[in-house]
Amino acid sequence: MDRNCIAVLEKIHSLSPAGRYVIIAEDEFYEAFPEGCETSDRELDRVLTALRNDGYIDLKYSRGDMYCVAPLKDYAEEQPEDDGDVEESYAEETERRKFFDPVFFSAFVGGALGSLIISVIFAFV
Repeated sequence: MDRNCIAVLEKIHSLSPAGRYVIIAEDEFYEAFPEGCETSDRELDRVLTALRNDGYIDLKYSRGDMYCVAPLKDYAEEQPEDDGDVEESYAEETERRKFFDPVFFSAFVGGALGSLIISVIFAFV
């Protein structure tokens, strides 16, 4: 989500609690845009469409320069997950597999058993 989307979402949340519709003028959205960003009808439509498609707002209608929107959820930055535990468990499992690999053992036993069965069949035929 770019900074224009975040700014517009914060503006909507400042004017209305979650789930409540509020009518906002186009100029108020333009005021929320960060400094140096493009402020055009096209950019505003792109931002509102992106927020609606991602489930952050519900856009009931837009007529002229007035928009009826309701915030649905807050934006939270994605935190990188701590995969230290996963890496440790993977390292332990890899260390354990060095001594005993169940896949290799199963393949070896299956091949030996198959050879034994075929040998017994040919011995009696």
